[in-house]
Amino acid sequence: MAFWAAANVSKTAARCLRARGPGFPAASRLASHPEPPGYGPVAGKKLHLTAAALAGHNKWSKVRHIKGPKDTERSRIFSKLCLSIRLAVKEGGPDPESNSHLANILEVCRSKHMPKSTIEAALKMEKTKGIYLLYEGRGPGGSSLLIEALSNSGSKCQSDIRHILNKNGGIMTEGARHSFDKKGVVVVGVEDREKKAVNLERALELAIEAGAEDVKEAEDEEEKNLFKFICDASSLHQVRNKLDSLGLCSVSCTLEFIPTSTVRLADPDLEQAAHLIQALGNYEDVIHVYDNIE
Repeated sequence: MAFWAAANVSKTAARCLRARGPGFPAASRLASHPEPPGYGPVAGKKLHLTAAALAGHNKWSKVRHIKGPKDTERSRIFSKLCLSIRLAVKEGGPDPESNSHLANILEVCRSKHMPKSTIEAALKMEKTKGIYLLYEGRGPGGSSLLIEALSNSGSKCQSDIRHILNKNGGIMTEGARHSFDKKGVVVVGVEDREKKAVNLERALELAIEAGAEDVKEAEDEEEKNLFKFICDASSLHQVRNKLDSLGLCSVSCTLEFIPTSTVRLADPDLEQAAHLIQALGNYEDVIHVYDNIE
């Protein structure tokens, strides 16, 4: 994450990527500068590009998801989505028409082919049931962790998560939150509505036009390639609508904790971190585990 270069939008951004040669990693952080007077939303705008590891090709992306049996993995995903539904209902009510966060979660559920009966059961759970919890931790190699949970017993959940951390090379501590910003994330397929492949160069151009700050290459649970367009939380829906209007196929839009800085771990720490995050993710009250590992 050490390389920074100023570049003009669209073609210039792409040229900066190519100038680094075939070994240049493909994900890029985009930070907008003020536009000169008289310029439109794209022309004259500048970016900072910073190298990041290409999804699926760095060590962390290969070890972080320890796959179990397919049916077990599917059940785990549905369980976490049920927690997300419960949290969305708790915060904004059960009507997706007036609760955009819930609408986004339901969209993700449908994209994962979650049974309608399971969705309805989660929606009908008592609105006040469960306490939202956000724990801070340190993982192997000095990595930072944020652990989102929804629990009926805060004291038990905290004790259990502390035990999981201590058992797997981590520790519950304050300060990790400072390594993350809460951002809007629009997940987009790598083909547009006309079934044409979208490469990183085109994604960079569209990010600027839509008002996104960052584009990252990612993979879903089935190892399908995706783009994540990252934006200010307040502009999430505007960015998504703009990307859709530009011909992209958005899969979902959510709020996530995005690391502001990353750490690179040695191989033994990577392995231990993967097992720690899996153990935390397997805990029934945990919704999501965020890390800042490169």
